[in-house]
Amino acid sequence: MLNKLLYTLAGLFSFSSFAITVDKVEPEALLKLDQAAYTLIDVRTPKEYQQGHIPGAINIPLSDIQSDASTLGLPKETNVVLYCRSGYRAGKAAKVLRREGFKQLQHLDGDMLGWQKAGRPVAQPKIE
Repeated sequence: MLNKLLYTLAGLFSFSSFAITVDKVEPEALLKLDQAAYTLIDVRTPKEYQQGHIPGAINIPLSDIQSDASTLGLPKETNVVLYCRSGYRAGKAAKVLRREGFKQLQHLDGDMLGWQKAGRPVAQPKIE
């Protein structure tokens, strides 16, 4: 019994040491912000991005961020808002970017699923 308790506590402490907290930004608040005040990054795959994305978002897939965070080409003081489909990949991207020195990170509450469910605008690529 004691061993089980110790393993549980050790697991909690080790998990919390790897977790990071990133402020959430509500979609309504994001829509009211001047787009020059932040950089919106969609960390989904290029295929997902092309199927529809939040207007003004740039696509930098999680895999690119993980392999070389400098692909962002942004100053580390930039206010970055991340989103993905449901939140998992954006959280992983935030962890990498925090480790790389980005301080102003936010995660879009609800991600793309929440954005679409609320009927907010979605940009589609132009097919020529």
